[in-house]
Amino acid sequence: MRGRVHTEYRRLGVFAVETEDHDFSIIEVRSGLPSLGDELIGKLNSLGEKQLYNDTTLEKLDVSIKSIHLARDDVKRAIIDAVRGK
Repeated sequence: MRGRVHTEYRRLGVFAVETEDHDFSIIEVRSGLPSLGDELIGKLNSLGEKQLYNDTTLEKLDVSIKSIHLARDDVKRAIIDAVRGK
């Protein structure tokens, strides 16, 4: 699955990714650091620890996928929850 980095809370490594299905996943990056607009490839529609590929920078990212299948209106709340560890 492909997605584009849509929203970032860079200081804590939390990002919202808009998927090709037009919903959103919240990821916490463990290694590497994407930027707004970067194209990511991987299992964006399943929770847990994953490795994604940043097709823009050509690097691998180790991430934890915190939320999936979110509507645009739910992204801000999900990022806040991810930052707070919920």
